[in-house]
This record gives sequence, C-alpha cells and structure tokens, in this order.
Amino acid sequence: MKIVIAGGSIAGLSSALTLGCIGHDVHVYERSDVPLRGKGGGVAVLRHMMKFLEQHGHYTQHMISVPTIMRRRIDINGDVLTEEPEKLPFSSWDTVYRSLCAMLPKDRISYGQEVVGFTEHDKGIEIDLDRGESVSADILVAADGIGSRTRAKLFPNYESRFAGYVAWRGIVDESAFSPQEVEALVNNFTMFRDPGHMFMAFLIPGLDGSLAPGRRRFNWLWYRNEADVAAMHRHLTDDHGHQHHASISPGHLSTESFEELCELATRHLPVTFQQLVRETRAPFFQSIFDALSPSFSVGRVALIGDAACTVRPHTASGTSKAADDAVALAEALSSNTEFHVEQVLALWAASRREAVGRLLVKGPELAASFGLGSTDT
Repeated sequence: MKIVIAGGSIAGLSSALTLGCIGHDVHVYERSDVPLRGKGGGVAVLRHMMKFLEQHGHYTQHMISVPTIMRRRIDINGDVLTEEPEKLPFSSWDTVYRSLCAMLPKDRISYGQEVVGFTEHDKGIEIDLDRGESVSADILVAADGIGSRTRAKLFPNYESRFAGYVAWRGIVDESAFSPQEVEALVNNFTMFRDPGHMFMAFLIPGLDGSLAPGRRRFNWLWYRNEADVAAMHRHLTDDHGHQHHASISPGHLSTESFEELCELATRHLPVTFQQLVRETRAPFFQSIFDALSPSFSVGRVALIGDAACTVRPHTASGTSKAADDAVALAEALSSNTEFHVEQVLALWAASRREAVGRLLVKGPELAASFGLGSTDT
C-alpha cells in the first residue's frame, strides 16, 4: 500500500521504518524546512526503543546513551539526603532522532511540507499539503504531535487538558564547568524536591553524539506547579510575541521568561542546580497536558505518538511508546490481510488504546507522589 505519514519526528520516522520494512510505499511529510536538530532534551532509552533501534540499525545502548550509576536526592544546601544504585541509560532526543534518520532512505521524507487536510473516498484517501499540492494514498498516519492538526479535523470538539504544572527544561555543555563544579552530578541522576516543584539533572550525549567526558551535556528539568494560567500563557509566548499551544522550543523563550527563570532558580534551587540554569543558552518551556484521542483511527487515518495520546514525562516512555505504536501498526497491516484496511486500523486502534492505559494511569500517580499537578488528574 501507499502510506503517507504526517510528521517527521520520532513517531513518524519509527513508523516509516517499520512500514517500509514490510514492503509498503511510505513517504513522510515534515513541516520543518530542515531536519529537527536541537529540538528536544534528554530521554531515557528504555528497552522497547533500544530493541527497535538495534533491530533496524544495530545502534546498541553503549553507542547512544550515558548510563547513570546512582540516583541521588539532595537538599537546598546540596547535601545528599538519599542515595541508591541506578542504571538508567539516558540519551537525548537528538541522538535517537539522528539514529532513526540515518536508517531511513533520504528520498522517503520531504521537508518544508505539512499535511493540512484530507478527503477519504471509496478506494483511498486524498491528502492536501500546505503548498497547494495533494497526494493520493491508501492510509494516512498522523504523527503530528500533541497539537495534531489531523486529530483536530477528526475530533473538532476534543481538547487536551492542562495537568496543573509546567516544565522548564535546558541542556548545557559539560565543558562549561570545571570538573570540580560538577563532580557530584557526573554519572548520577540527581534530584531536588520541595512542595510544588521538582528539579532533576543527568548527563546525555553531546550534540554530535559524543559520549566522551567533557564533550557530553547536562540535561535538566524543573517541574513546577502553576495555578496561574495567565502566567503559563505568558511563558508560552515566544520572543516574537507568538503564543504556542504547549511548548516553546530551544532558542525561542522570551527574554522576560528567561529572566524570571533565573530569578526563580536563585530563590528555590541548590547552588549546583542554579549554575546549570544560568549557563544554559537556550532553555525551553513546556506545559504538561494530558491528551487521549477519542479513537486512534477513523477510516483510513491512524494516529500515533503524541497525536494519539500524550503520556506524562515521568513515565520515561515517550520514545518507547512511539516505537511500540509503529511496530504494532506494521504487525496489524501485515497479519490481517483478510480484513479491509479500515477494519484493520480499527482493530489496531482499539488494541493500542488499551495497551497505553497503564501509562495513562501511572503518569498522574507519579506526579501526585511528587506533589505535582491538579489533584483531580
């Protein structure tokens, strides 16, 4: 079949790889004019995504991730409150994305083109692109993120729900500090918690994928309860005055928001974390939303990744869920040959919606245990 994928991020690329491997004619349309370099932060590369990468491109864990040795919780003075062994492989969104890009033939993706609409008919689906062109396909896979335009067309009355807290995020080069300044953070997953907020930091590969000491980067996240929706919208307004739905990407945070971030860090964080914030050149901001599409498919359209549902970041499962969506879709399309395509997608959608149920429950539970978010989530 001919399959069009809307969105060339991790979910879209994962689907392109799996569907291409079983013989489908797959093409990805990504609205960005260039590959998505430097767009995301750190990620935990859990076994599902690691297995996916190894099966498709032999990218082993030690090639793309920086392992932690200890999980530490510190107090406002930087003293260790608790410490226990921790061996999570932390990578970066960039590294996983670059690995997927390297496996996908370059002629399978078009940059600077966005899927903006579609019309189904008896034998297929006509897909409209933002430059006035259209393409015919058998299936449209929507991998266009939490603000999915495709989901909005399918379910115009559906809205994602703000979870009651936000995340300030940043990445800073390990080389920005002397070894003595960051000695306590190297190879550790380090946390600081106070009522209503939680800060964490860990090492990830360099922007070029380097794992060498001194060439890696620190990834940090600062979750904070935010009852003032007006303040959240202020931080979601970028340096050009444009308000975004859920996040501000690196390099686009307004000067006022960055100044407020630094002031909050000085008031609320241990010194070792204050320095990470101050040295970050391009911090970014994310409002935490819960999104669960009423269905993961309608007719010849399938929704995957964040377009289908968004799990809380505490589950550390975003990339793995994207890989699982892709693999399950490929398996469904290869094994249910006696069914019509709409029936196959409906069966797959029901199965995937049930499969992510555990994560949708676990995320709010973890947030509540950290004192984050609305009490009714």
